[in-house]
Amino acid sequence: MEGMLEMEAQRLEEQLELERRQVRRNRLQLVSAVAQWIVLLSCLVYLGLGFLHPPTTPKSQWIEVAATDYVPKEKRINISWNRGTMNVSNLSIPIYCDGFYLVSLKGAIKVMGQKNVSLSLKVYKRSQESILRVKVTEEVVDSVTVSEMRYKDEVYLEAYIDANYKDLTLGLFLLTPRSYCVDDMDKM
Repeated sequence: MEGMLEMEAQRLEEQLELERRQVRRNRLQLVSAVAQWIVLLSCLVYLGLGFLHPPTTPKSQWIEVAATDYVPKEKRINISWNRGTMNVSNLSIPIYCDGFYLVSLKGAIKVMGQKNVSLSLKVYKRSQESILRVKVTEEVVDSVTVSEMRYKDEVYLEAYIDANYKDLTLGLFLLTPRSYCVDDMDKM
């Protein structure tokens, strides 16, 4: 009888150990399920907030300016904002983003007074640092170049002979990502 009691006690201990393991396994599964639900809920909240308040992605930087009808010799050409995300200030375009810019100059030009004289137009990014120089021997200008520009550069256009022109436009287009742009609040 003692042997039977020992066997019964051993069987009960084994069954008790088995139940303890099952309780631990159930606890781990419950903790794992709760953690998964918390992660899922936080992902849904993050996506919901992103949908309600989308991140403000910076606009691409570009501008197209138009020049006035008359260019006085050896002076900055009066340019005015035509369209784009950049501004014109004091006859120049201030640069707020470091990077590479596509610079385009297009239009029709007529030299005043003298015949067989070429008109010299220059686009500057800093005082005395020319980006684009165009000697106009015909009446049509169509030039494009790429230039690296930095914060606080100012792009402007100068002419070196009196001239009239039609639809002369200067365009700047930022080609590189806007990772080095000064915020709008810092501009002022």
